[in-house]
Amino acid sequence: PQDESLNFIVTDVSNEASVTAMMDQVEKEFGHLDVLVNNAGICVETPIQDTTEQQWNRVMDINIKGTFLTTKHALRLMKKPAAQAPSIVNISSIEGLGANPLHAVYAASKAAVAGFTHNTALEYGPYGIRCNSVAPGWINTPFNQQFLAQYPDRKAVDAEIESLHPAGRLGTPEDVANTVFWLASTEASFITGQEIICDGGRLAKLPLPKL
Repeated sequence: PQDESLNFIVTDVSNEASVTAMMDQVEKEFGHLDVLVNNAGICVETPIQDTTEQQWNRVMDINIKGTFLTTKHALRLMKKPAAQAPSIVNISSIEGLGANPLHAVYAASKAAVAGFTHNTALEYGPYGIRCNSVAPGWINTPFNQQFLAQYPDRKAVDAEIESLHPAGRLGTPEDVANTVFWLASTEASFITGQEIICDGGRLAKLPLPKL
């Protein structure tokens, strides 16, 4: 039978001392690390001209600095002989591949995650460590539902969003989780340094002119 117990460690991913303490605890309890998923992320919606340095730093601290710090301190545990097919999966975004008004800071941070992913795969492939990123599109999360709640005609807005996706619907957290799970597994053992887009075809569909 598999051990399905869960352990939780509260960590500030933007603080190196906090991340180091977390990895020390992981080493104490498990001795090594097989999988790391960097999922912490935030977004601010402001025009570039109105974006404050504090807003910029906060997004970068969590979205890319956090990915860097957790990866940096996880690598020593993934290089241990007991580690089994170690894999790192970073969460980027399709906004790192395209543009969305008011999301310049978020987009920049997610583009950085993709670049960091490629370099991690290159540097640590010789140790048997894989690193990939998943770029989700519109996902039906509480955050996005809160954002959409500002529109009075939700039915029309939902239909408009769904029409942007060849899949005909918004993505679910399970869609992203299944992609991450696959990348972390040995079924994806020959895949590294890649950004896997999980967006229901959103980026593949060119917008049609309104005639």
